Amino acid sequence: MLQLIRRNWRALLIITALITDVIVIMLSGITAYIIRGFIPNTTEYQPEVFAQFVSVFGFVIIFLAMVIGVYRATSHSNIIRQYYLAGRAYLYTVLCLFSFLYIIQNRAIPPRFILIFIFVLPFVFILARTILNAFIHFMQSHGYGIHNALLAGYDNGGPEVIHRFKNFPELGYEIKGIVTNQKNDLAPIEINGILVPKYPVSGLKKVITENQIDRIFIPTENIITDGYSIIFKLCEENRIKLKVLSKNSDSLLRMSRVYDIAGITIYSPQKKHTEIIKQVLKRSFDIAGGVLALIILSPVLVITSAAIYIESGRPILFRQRRTLTKNGKTFYLYKLRSMVKNADAMKESLFGMNESKGALFKIKKDPRITRVGKFIRKFSIDELPQLINVIKGEMSIVGPRPLPIEDLKNLKEPSDFWKSIKDREKVKPGITGLWQISGRSTLGFREMIWLDLYYVENQSLLFDLEIIFATIPVVLFGKGAY
Repeated sequence: MLQLIRRNWRALLIITALITDVIVIMLSGITAYIIRGFIPNTTEYQPEVFAQFVSVFGFVIIFLAMVIGVYRATSHSNIIRQYYLAGRAYLYTVLCLFSFLYIIQNRAIPPRFILIFIFVLPFVFILARTILNAFIHFMQSHGYGIHNALLAGYDNGGPEVIHRFKNFPELGYEIKGIVTNQKNDLAPIEINGILVPKYPVSGLKKVITENQIDRIFIPTENIITDGYSIIFKLCEENRIKLKVLSKNSDSLLRMSRVYDIAGITIYSPQKKHTEIIKQVLKRSFDIAGGVLALIILSPVLVITSAAIYIESGRPILFRQRRTLTKNGKTFYLYKLRSMVKNADAMKESLFGMNESKGALFKIKKDPRITRVGKFIRKFSIDELPQLINVIKGEMSIVGPRPLPIEDLKNLKEPSDFWKSIKDREKVKPGITGLWQISGRSTLGFREMIWLDLYYVENQSLLFDLEIIFATIPVVLFGKGAY
């Protein structure tokens, strides 16, 4: 039982936070009802009226908390960030509530109760979260939720890494040593009053076993593990997560509205039972979401198809073989045709105009795009047929973006690069993802890969909901699309 708790600490933490918030909402409702009873000249209402209001408010605020990222933040963000996200969910819910009541002009809900409830709720929430955080610290003091880690590449930003983990002990990272290639200089380093030992790469296996290491961090601006192939191999052999930290990754994650200070995982051992459950849940979500989206968006598909046919005739659909990694599994991706019919034949002559890097081919004023195509690409309408790919099981609604096979073939990258990004194939390709909500065409190939690796490691239905709802304003305003 204790081992089960340690293995599933993150999931249990999220579930506990969710249950705590449900209790908070109920207690706030009961408290508001009691306080209202002491106010003179109050109108009598049936208790069901109060219960219904609290239930609706609770459903809305918890749903918004999910899509904003409150519960995921419980396991990967500091307390200040958690309170900030919870405050946003609370503010949005209150604004939605008052807007709704104003529109319907409903007098059936007691206004005094509403005001008392929304005033009491933040105080009860802070009290409950304080108790929850004290409980988490207590559990961590007994070894639960603690990750013993090594730091490789101290000179590239090691002090900053140790400093950030010391400032946020709630994340549970403890640096047990520094990995170095300097065999003659193994004297411990004192950092922030902590004596941190040094270990040579050659003796790491023993260190990993003795200290029960389950994380290795590499501070590197390159993100990919160039020059760290030995450490990568050690991680594979000992089932250790390998994570990279840099200012680049921090700023990139912030663009995606992700504030995970623990970096990007480039290797993670598979947990078979957990992966199977995730796959079943994700597939069920994809089928239900794909079918529902196709039904709702069918008028848009019909009108757009007619516009494409009127402007340039058939075919309406464009299909192209795509994959996630070089020599990986391929499939035909469907899109509404947004370019002229011989677009692929013209591509080679336009390589000199490419405004992106790596395997991405992007031109802001691509001469191959039709008038209808320009509009549907701006608002991502051309991507809608990929819902068919989702229903067929070739894609997911959320996941890494698949790339044309020819673009990947032309990509010149060292073998270490392809080894470092192989985890990208752990999940199915997606219609939307972190890349799409972070700038899309304004980001390069490597930036897209880094974001995909972060998603693969942290994939969950809660994270998918966050990304889906963050995609909506990006699509409506055509941000980063061309």
